Amino acid sequence: MQRACVVLFLLIGLALSVPNNHVADRIRNGLPMRGVNLGGWLVAEHWMTSTSSLWDDIPGDVVQQGEYALMKSCGNFEGTRRFGLHRSDWITEDDIEEIAKSGLNAVRVPVGFWITGFDMQGGDESQDWKVYAAGALEYLDLLVQDWAKKHNIAVLVDLHAARGSQNGYDHSAPKFFNKSTWSNNTQNVENSIDVLEFLVKRYKDEEAFLGVGCLNEPGGTTDENVLKLYYTKAYDRIRAISSKHLFGVAPLITQQQLNASDWQSFLLAPKHTDVIHEWHKYFKFLGWEDKTEDDVLKYVYGELKSDIKNWKGNRLFIGEWSLSTNPSAPFKDASRWNTFASGVVDAYSNAPAGWTYWTWKVSNDEEQVLPWSLRSLIRAGKFPKF
Repeated sequence: MQRACVVLFLLIGLALSVPNNHVADRIRNGLPMRGVNLGGWLVAEHWMTSTSSLWDDIPGDVVQQGEYALMKSCGNFEGTRRFGLHRSDWITEDDIEEIAKSGLNAVRVPVGFWITGFDMQGGDESQDWKVYAAGALEYLDLLVQDWAKKHNIAVLVDLHAARGSQNGYDHSAPKFFNKSTWSNNTQNVENSIDVLEFLVKRYKDEEAFLGVGCLNEPGGTTDENVLKLYYTKAYDRIRAISSKHLFGVAPLITQQQLNASDWQSFLLAPKHTDVIHEWHKYFKFLGWEDKTEDDVLKYVYGELKSDIKNWKGNRLFIGEWSLSTNPSAPFKDASRWNTFASGVVDAYSNAPAGWTYWTWKVSNDEEQVLPWSLRSLIRAGKFPKF
């Protein structure tokens, strides 16, 4: 009997000493992310979810403006009903299982500030969260606490839509389309910190939870100094809750290159730990509209790879990227496509924190191969090995 007890205690001790085998733990310890965004799910964008019943009978000028305009157009009751259907169907456990079987290890999940169900900051916009459809949190819970845990996928939660809007784009669900007022007052900024704090408190003990991205694509009239102060204050608040979760910092959308401002010396170790620096790199916008295939390939195999390798700041993370290009660079020839796609994947694989593709799925991607949709590329055998 005594020997049996000793064996039992040894087994219990061994079990307790076994390290966490979930991939999120390994990513926090240096394994690069090889992941995908769950775009269009908890922050809706019409261009990529156009077949969703969310947008039925909504005027064309409204659908381009994001969730706030949609909810104002159809009313809270009907909008909440529509979002309930959309969220239950757009991403399911089957998607997470397929993501895992594809060899990916992480998902980046866009959320809006309203996911908390409160706003403690007051001011003119303190009631705006009530305009948006409730219920997103239960799906984020499902993802973090069940699906991602079961299928060994790490979850990075990204504040995609901040109170006041950080860029005025539809994906920030702005109250006033094309207007970014986030950095105009302290209450907006403090609300964003509250959201990050809420998320980390809620999920800090969940093994699939990787951390937070603090702000998606700040741009428009967002003030760089306010942005950096926000990151600094948010870091202190988050580290008071958790010392191990990733803390994602994004520069202004116009500063996502090697020597922009002083980002390479911002929030560095040893004083600051587990900070990742996020770039979004596309071949569609910001000067790429008329570039040829040769222009794209020259950049991919030259400046892009060089910039990533020469980055000296916090671990670089390519949080959004796509193989979608403009008509001036169609890459219809299979050989040219392979040269392009493999070059991009190779370049981004040099980012120490890894990458997450934009996005997992888009409307109509089961009928045709669409470069915005990673699942359609993988299913068609058009995505390089990684």
